[in-house]
Amino acid sequence: MNNFIHRPYEKRFLLAMLIVAVLAYLFWTGSRYPALNEKAVMSGAIQLEDVLSFEAKFPITDDMTLLERIFWSTLNWINTNKKGMTFGVLFAAAFLTAGSYLKRKSFRGSYSNSLLGMAIGTPLGVCVNCAAPIARGMYTSGLRAETTLSAMIASPTLNIVVLTMLFSLMPVYMAFTKIAFSLLIILLAVPVICRFLPRTEIAPEEQVAMPWSLKERAPDAPETESLFAAVLGVIVAYFRNLWYIFKMTVPLMLLAGFLGTVVAIFLPGDALMALSFSAAVLVLVVLAGVFLPVPIGFDVVMAGVLLTAGLDQGYVMALLFTLGSFSVYSYFIVVQSLGQRAGLLLAGTVALCGFVAGWGAQAYHEWRTDRALEILLQSENRHLPEPAPWGAAEAAGADPWTVSSADADRIAVTATPFAEASPAAETGFTRVEAWQNGIDKPLEFSFRDMWPPFWEGRSVASGDIDRDGDLDLVIASTEAGLYVYENDGSGQFTPVALDLGPLAEVPVFNAALADVDNDGWPDLFVATYGEGNYLWRNNGGGFGPAPAHRVPNREAAMLSMALSFSDADRDGDLDVALGNWAAGWYRRVPGEESRNRIIWNDAGAFSGEHFTDLPGIPGETLSILFSDLNDDGAPDLIVGNDFEVPDYVYYGDGQGGLRMITQSEGLIPHTTTTTMAVKTGDLTPDDRPEIYLAQISGRSSGVSKKLKMQPLERYCDGIQREADRAVCQKNMAIKRWYRSGNSFDPSYAGKCQAMTGRYQAECKAMLVKDLAIQRNDPSVCGLIPAGQTIPRQFCDTHFLPTRTPTAEEADAAHQQILRSNVLLHWTGSAYEDTAGPQGLEIGGWSWDTKLADFDNDGDLDMYVVNGTWVPNEVSPSNLFFENDGSGVFSEASAAFGLEDYLMTASATQFDMDNDGDLDVLTHPVNGPLALFRNNTQGMAIVFTLEDHAGNYDGIGAKITIEDAQGRVQTRELQLGGGFMSFDAPEAHFGLGEARNVVRATVRWVDGSETVIDGPLQAGHRYRITRG
Repeated sequence: MNNFIHRPYEKRFLLAMLIVAVLAYLFWTGSRYPALNEKAVMSGAIQLEDVLSFEAKFPITDDMTLLERIFWSTLNWINTNKKGMTFGVLFAAAFLTAGSYLKRKSFRGSYSNSLLGMAIGTPLGVCVNCAAPIARGMYTSGLRAETTLSAMIASPTLNIVVLTMLFSLMPVYMAFTKIAFSLLIILLAVPVICRFLPRTEIAPEEQVAMPWSLKERAPDAPETESLFAAVLGVIVAYFRNLWYIFKMTVPLMLLAGFLGTVVAIFLPGDALMALSFSAAVLVLVVLAGVFLPVPIGFDVVMAGVLLTAGLDQGYVMALLFTLGSFSVYSYFIVVQSLGQRAGLLLAGTVALCGFVAGWGAQAYHEWRTDRALEILLQSENRHLPEPAPWGAAEAAGADPWTVSSADADRIAVTATPFAEASPAAETGFTRVEAWQNGIDKPLEFSFRDMWPPFWEGRSVASGDIDRDGDLDLVIASTEAGLYVYENDGSGQFTPVALDLGPLAEVPVFNAALADVDNDGWPDLFVATYGEGNYLWRNNGGGFGPAPAHRVPNREAAMLSMALSFSDADRDGDLDVALGNWAAGWYRRVPGEESRNRIIWNDAGAFSGEHFTDLPGIPGETLSILFSDLNDDGAPDLIVGNDFEVPDYVYYGDGQGGLRMITQSEGLIPHTTTTTMAVKTGDLTPDDRPEIYLAQISGRSSGVSKKLKMQPLERYCDGIQREADRAVCQKNMAIKRWYRSGNSFDPSYAGKCQAMTGRYQAECKAMLVKDLAIQRNDPSVCGLIPAGQTIPRQFCDTHFLPTRTPTAEEADAAHQQILRSNVLLHWTGSAYEDTAGPQGLEIGGWSWDTKLADFDNDGDLDMYVVNGTWVPNEVSPSNLFFENDGSGVFSEASAAFGLEDYLMTASATQFDMDNDGDLDVLTHPVNGPLALFRNNTQGMAIVFTLEDHAGNYDGIGAKITIEDAQGRVQTRELQLGGGFMSFDAPEAHFGLGEARNVVRATVRWVDGSETVIDGPLQAGHRYRITRG
């Protein structure tokens, strides 16, 4: 040991190395690698909340001044980097302390020293900013410049978890290009650069004052040292070195964060997206990438975001390489340690490599896209198989029972006892594949479906189609039009085959049951992709023989993704709100074709002649809901939009007027950004409904501790039937390599050749569409074979003109937030967001959301179905949140048996076996339907309405009960909200241990009230009829 360590400091060296090891262990296991692993598994779902930060601890809003934006964004940058920077400073001081006791600190060869730096830097796992103080400590301790510079670059670029993210999010050639140029700089450029430095700058021991650890060593120092003296000496040396590193690096770190924020804010991102590729612009992109001080992994995530958004691949490649390799902070530290020549040479080398990588990537990508088109168009298209038939179902029933009423001459109440409760079980629900109960819809998912909206599933609806007293099902299909299943009353279903007429050949997304003509039979309102909307009347408990007829929408409207029904003008029949959607993920901001519309009911028909186009900016609407928010008896309307276009709230006047609530009114603090579901319900309870907005509530760190995740390779494992599992596995195999739209890799073209039949034809059509989007060339859409109408629609819609919001529209729009779901709670004068305190801020990739009393304990719980086809490494489970009775929720998916890792967007809650509890049917993507049978033993009571003075099912009415224990609950009969999911119009109340209800009050849609005095016994379904 004496050959390597100065005597008598062997003990000091070992103690200093212990500090190094402890710091590394605590950082790696407690922060860095867990955080990086979460970033890796959430790769496709990460959201960037500020210009240089994954998360905005301090939210950035549009109304901030420039100085405010710079100030708060700088603080967000500091917050994002604080753990890594703290580790960097502490670790640098420890390394400086340990290194000063070494006699030999380098190899003779410059290339060997660079290799040593790569070996030291790669496992550190810190960003280029956090690596800078470590490099400073290494250099000051006596390591050569080649070692310190190589370690500084290797740490953020070659870390194994970052490399995992790199290959997950980026095209393979880009990943290998980044690695190759990183190795080129580390192993070749750094040694060459150091040859041009003065010798005093290469070997710091010839220039830098002796470190604190040895500075006080006397020439006649003893040969040995006591443990106490060694401990004391290391402590003193460490803190002196810590102060030295702190004063040399931290002020520069703060300056770099401020300068980086200023540059990032002023970068013309939107303008860059519109520019064609050129060398001049590439130089500017490279300089920005070399300058900006980004956190670890930010380079990969930002490059993925920009690639998806459509930035030229050359620019993306340049940023992918330069952002994580160097920064203005690195430059400051290199200049401080090695001189300005070293800083300029290293920055210039990174910039040069970034330029070459970007230029080469653009040229290579253009060559590959030309080659891909040749491959895709060299053979004929094959026709798809004919769609399969569909089915239908029926139900009705109730027994009379007289109760007192304030308007008894118009009111009749009948009661039907529940069936025997399902057996108790270890979990609240038992999951089965729905085919076991007769709901045998085929697994319909193929290559064509790997694009929005097809990758988001299809609708499911429950209702009593034939009024026989049990709830039937309608499931939309883009292959067969519709599947309708009749319930036998026990929860067993039979498909009913009907003549679909015009619906047989169209891709149906939405199918809702609503009694449009007030004849007592729920009709079907159907929304298709690209083929318009239809109304199919129920004729005495079944559909037919009259075919469905078209319901006019906006010209060029692509899809009414969201539907909601209520009597908005209170004229006695149901009107419909159409939440229109155009293209989604890759276009984001639609044109007028996506403006939402209300179609007014004309005496039992939707002629389309009377309509109201809703004010505001047209958006990609995923959820829409009529609900009485301000308790004035008139239906209001909530619109949930995806992406940049904000959500809207309209107050209704009960006569067909809808007033848009603006930001300046101060009623709503903010809404979600990627809103996918809207629900209302009294969660607290305080007799005033909360508004719940669900979105992609995933963060770059911390989320996976709350969400339930399963590796993607296990996605199909739980599917029972071999044929279903085979289809699932076939699609998952494609998902592993296929990145669509702007993320498309032209080498995919060869993979189509290996496919056969439908998959090959769809593969070629989809890839031509991707090439058109990447090239930003709508003429390429014309190369899609004529038989592939849906991929052609994808392509054409992408290039429709967008609409620029006016200044007035922008000022009226509500603020949006990322990361968290929003729960708007009424305070008496305005809403406040209480999602966090109530435990509802995280829902994953939140799709349909249910607010219902699933355990029959007297309060509303929440069930959120979950998942996405967007590239990532995991599949999240659906999430169940149990209400503790005060409005505070805890995640309890496993305990209630409601976990499910199949990607799911739509679901319906319904009492399938008439036993008084709510069962759930979910409609997964690339998986069979799942049925969750409720096993609760708690008491409940259910009310349905039959209104002969208004809309038949009483949609929009509110029912309030007071049970024998004095607890008051309210339910509003709604038809809409959530995501492509429609629940039977029943008011279900859990009662816990209560045996009866002492009073029930119905506030009808026209504002009149009916009061029914009890007792109304639990364990019954009551039907209230108004004549």
